[in-house]
Amino acid sequence: MTKRVAVMFAIALVTVAVSAQQAQSPEQKPPAAKSQAGFGPPPNQAAPPTKDSAVPSPEKYGFTEALKKLQGEDGSTHLLHTTVPPLVLAPTPSVGPRSKEVPRDFVVKRDVPLTATAQEAVGVSRQWQNGQNIPAPGKDGRVVYVYGAGMPVMVCSPLHICVIELQPGEKIVGEPQIGDSVRWDISPAIAGSGEDAMPLIVLKPLQAGLDTTMMIPTDRRAYYLRLQSKPDDYLARVAFAYPEDQGQQWRQYARQQENADRQLKEEQRQQGKQTRVLPDAVDAVYWDYQIKGGDPTMRPTRVLDDGVKTYIQMPLATQRTEAPVLVVNGPDGAEMVNYRVKDDVYIVDRLFNRAALIVGVGKHARKVEITRKTEIGAPGKKTEEKGGGL
Repeated sequence: MTKRVAVMFAIALVTVAVSAQQAQSPEQKPPAAKSQAGFGPPPNQAAPPTKDSAVPSPEKYGFTEALKKLQGEDGSTHLLHTTVPPLVLAPTPSVGPRSKEVPRDFVVKRDVPLTATAQEAVGVSRQWQNGQNIPAPGKDGRVVYVYGAGMPVMVCSPLHICVIELQPGEKIVGEPQIGDSVRWDISPAIAGSGEDAMPLIVLKPLQAGLDTTMMIPTDRRAYYLRLQSKPDDYLARVAFAYPEDQGQQWRQYARQQENADRQLKEEQRQQGKQTRVLPDAVDAVYWDYQIKGGDPTMRPTRVLDDGVKTYIQMPLATQRTEAPVLVVNGPDGAEMVNYRVKDDVYIVDRLFNRAALIVGVGKHARKVEITRKTEIGAPGKKTEEKGGGL
């Protein structure tokens, strides 16, 4: 195409030159006017052109040499070998008014060199991010990550919701921060009520192929997760295991055991004091009761009566367990008797020779037998130790 244009350009130049020559030929010019003297050309008029002064032919202009310069030896034009210089990215102009303290040739850096300390820190962080935090299956379809063992990965899909479950009783103290807040939809939710309510984070990606990170601040810890979106794959529920809490639970259990031991010792000490004081303070009290069976949590520490009512003092541990049933062996056989509770004392509004405290039913029942060694209304007569239906 370029060759054809060059040839046409040369032909046009030749045509213009020939036309100019024909315009100046003597046949087309009007005859020269005679001078008033009759001879020679008129004054101030050029002589007619001679053969030597004719317009030169097109060969004298050197069109052939010019055409050869425009074309190569093989007929290809030099224009085809012309190269376009590459584009140079100019610095982006600053937006807004420039401060007088900033030089005019200042260019914002798109990258900065890192020191050895910074590079080491980046390596440590990358090692944690790429660490193996192997998930484990949980109940109800949960995928369980170990908190702190590595960066958990949350895989979601458009048109599906992904739920992040935090520890029950934990409270979110701020809005979750996400690297891509435009193409990810985040909303809070809660399951349960009261102190054991479970906070939830619901995620919905707007498209597939997204990869970003998110941080969730709570009153106990900060969660840092990686979010990825796939066309079809997604995790419905993600939860966490907390190894540090297990150690705290064991320490709390040990403290509770120590407190229970101290409380039990204090109860025994107080009971010892009361044992020494009551006989001196109450003159009309009968103390001689025999107590058999049961375990320390339901066995009375003492049984006494004042001739009208019977008082059964129980250990303090009974207040935290199931209350026993009182069965009395009366004239008509065994019968269940009601009692009132005041502090650690069961008050029965009658006297009896034999009774039993029973917890549970069937073969798993536990029983404590109470026997009045001196029968009611028969001073000096000992009560026989026999079953009697109890």
